[in-house]
Amino acid sequence: MENDNQFHTIEEIVDRLSLLDFYCMKSGTIADLVILGGSGILMQLAINKDEFFRSTQDIDVNILLTNDTEAIYHQLREANIDVVGGVMEVPPLEDFKETDSLYELDMDFSNIRVFVPTLELLACCKIFSKRQKDLDDLESTSLLEQCDKDSLLEMVDEYRANLLNEHDPDLNLHLLDNILAEKGI
Repeated sequence: MENDNQFHTIEEIVDRLSLLDFYCMKSGTIADLVILGGSGILMQLAINKDEFFRSTQDIDVNILLTNDTEAIYHQLREANIDVVGGVMEVPPLEDFKETDSLYELDMDFSNIRVFVPTLELLACCKIFSKRQKDLDDLESTSLLEQCDKDSLLEMVDEYRANLLNEHDPDLNLHLLDNILAEKGI
């Protein structure tokens, strides 16, 4: 399957997840997944804040649990869903497994359960990134305005302490104070 589309709405993301669920059902694969990146933010903002977030070109997930690792990777490739695992230094994968950091999507899937992290955790993924696209999201979307500022800054301090190279000049982290000030947060 070729990924030639954009995801603008929750419904488009859910349709792709339904396809994954169908593939998993056919193969007997069971999995718990957490949605990250733009698709996770799009879902969180739409569901919990009734806000719009930019469209995204892909669905990024981490696998939390599965009965067959090889099969779920195959099913994810078939559904054209990307696995992010191991790319981020912080937040660490275990923080995406904490139930108080996750919101389970109430969908009628048979073989997958899908979770979305808190906005603060999703924002931290962008704050501790070096990608321009993530910096653009921090500067030009309502993501930071929708976060609980105290919770976000507490997480930022915690993750900063665990960075291998906190002084890397390319980290979006170093622009966070200016972005917050410009947004009046």
